[in-house]
Amino acid sequence: MTGPAHGTDAPGGVTVRGSGAADAVPDVVLADLATEVRDRDVAVALRDATTALAAVRAALRAAGVDDRAVRTGDVATWTEQDGPDGDLRVVARMGVVVTLRDTATAGDVVGAALAAGGPAVRLGGLRLVVADPARAHARAREAAWQDAHEKATHLAALAGRPLGDVRWVHEGDPAGGEVPRFARALGADAFALPVDPGEQSVRATVTVRWDWGDGT
Repeated sequence: MTGPAHGTDAPGGVTVRGSGAADAVPDVVLADLATEVRDRDVAVALRDATTALAAVRAALRAAGVDDRAVRTGDVATWTEQDGPDGDLRVVARMGVVVTLRDTATAGDVVGAALAAGGPAVRLGGLRLVVADPARAHARAREAAWQDAHEKATHLAALAGRPLGDVRWVHEGDPAGGEVPRFARALGADAFALPVDPGEQSVRATVTVRWDWGDGT
């Protein structure tokens, strides 16, 4: 019976895992915004949430944000009760995700949008991302491959065997992020949120299986 590649794989060999990283400067800000209104009447809650969202979108347009950079996010209604004997109220939420491609002005734009929405507006979070991470991923992958090759070469030397051909390569999957919670924005005056792009580390992992080469 043929065993797994990391066990009794017939010509023998070595399997190693390499990791690497590359830095990239984020150049896009994703803003999660929403309006949230509570009322006994679902129609009133939806109307007021929609009105507040319209004010948010108008502020975004006034700041030069293209409509194509604003997409609908979570839209939902549910009921909540104040204590076991309290009245039931309907909660209406209307969300949008805004793509801002100027990190220098993103804080001002989001602050103006939050102020325009009034007490109904919520901020779910600001996410800094790299618009085109392909180059950083390639550098991280190259570093992971180099790490794997160095490990394999060292192990082969310890075993007194030369490395042969690569039998297979598996690239690791990137980890996901957490879903942000929404916090209520306080105050009605326009303000700027601090947005510092800094650097993000793009990581890659590869697992590589080498056969033993010919020779002693």
